[in-house]
Amino acid sequence: MNQMRWLNRSQPQTLFSAVLLCYFSAALLLLFGTRIDSQLARDVFEGIVSLFANDRTADDLGNSIVPPALTVLLGGAYVGGALGTSNERRWGHWLCTAAAIYAVLATLWWGASMNFQLGVILRLMFDGLLLVLLFHPISRSHRRVWFQ
Repeated sequence: MNQMRWLNRSQPQTLFSAVLLCYFSAALLLLFGTRIDSQLARDVFEGIVSLFANDRTADDLGNSIVPPALTVLLGGAYVGGALGTSNERRWGHWLCTAAAIYAVLATLWWGASMNFQLGVILRLMFDGLLLVLLFHPISRSHRRVWFQ
């Protein structure tokens, strides 16, 4: 039986760096970003709900437990995806990719309302870097050959 590993140094440097960045992003998200990310999640959630409901319903749903839960789910997706990627599981790579894409889109949405201040730009750089590392040709070819 294979032992589960948190890091896999036999993977290419791009994929190994992506795993480290996922763990780092999850730690920052859960330690320092819960207030900011719950506001970000609330804004994105209210925006999506307002497309299908009236403004009062969007405000009521935006104040529910759903937006902070999205923050915790994003942190869990980072950790789960990094763990799956380290163990060369295809679902782990896709979970990392989905979390990174959500983070970039949510940060862009939030940044547009904040006029892209310095903090938003820095956050967008880290989220974008994760996507670049995951979609790098070396990472993709390693995933195609070795992941189950």
